[in-house]
Amino acid sequence: MDVWSIEEFLNPGFLDERKTFVERFVKPIAMDERSSAGVRLRKALEPFVLRRLKTDVSISGELGAKREIKEYCSLTAVERREYEAALEDYRVSERRQGDVFALITRLKRICDGEGKLERLVQLLEAVFETGESALVFTQFVTTGEWLQRELEKRFSRRFPFLHGSLSPEKRDSEIARFNARGCGAFILSLKAGGFGLNLTKATHVIHFDRWWNPAVESQATDRAHRIGQKRTVFVHQFIASGTLEERVDEILERKSRVAGTLVQSGEAFLAQLGGEELIGLVGLEDGT
Repeated sequence: MDVWSIEEFLNPGFLDERKTFVERFVKPIAMDERSSAGVRLRKALEPFVLRRLKTDVSISGELGAKREIKEYCSLTAVERREYEAALEDYRVSERRQGDVFALITRLKRICDGEGKLERLVQLLEAVFETGESALVFTQFVTTGEWLQRELEKRFSRRFPFLHGSLSPEKRDSEIARFNARGCGAFILSLKAGGFGLNLTKATHVIHFDRWWNPAVESQATDRAHRIGQKRTVFVHQFIASGTLEERVDEILERKSRVAGTLVQSGEAFLAQLGGEELIGLVGLEDGT
């Protein structure tokens, strides 16, 4: 539907009326991502879309490889109790739509705990030993601040942190601090650091929590995996085992194959689930 909206503005009537477009393309592609409808739509758009892909032969030779790694982390006993308490609070609430987003945010913050921190420290130790650098993305500024404090205690050095509240001068200072060091880690909020930066010094990109939109996460990864990067970039996606993060990741794997992105960004699609469906999705698995 984003494609239809853009073309309707640029070339009114080119893709027919909205209702017709839904029947001819949206529904068939939703049912089968490899349907002939997708092929027809791509061919129709080719004269109007100029796009350079990193997989193009003319570009791939200038760019290092990218390897994606899922890092599964267990909740601590305390975090499990907090997770269950959040679910119970939701169960006894009146379950307004706004409560869904509050629940998801609360659960995601619980998942951003000690289990992930320990794995991050282990990973950064290995990265620093080889003289390399990493970008650490998080959705939440408060999580970034916490990571900055904890990593500085563990490694006895300062780690720059880029987020939307910084002045242009401070932003430039944090970027320069990262680029000037032999090896290190740069913490970034996903919104502030997701575009407009060239950070090819980094060979590891760590998504500490997930935005749940492959396009947004890819933009963030592209701060390191872009023209000028000659080395392999390792992309680490942190996932709290047995939680909503693992199940939503499975949904993303299916949906991202349709067009490389979700039709709805972030966790908006979760609001459409019924109460019991949502509980089934976010409930803790036993033994995790």
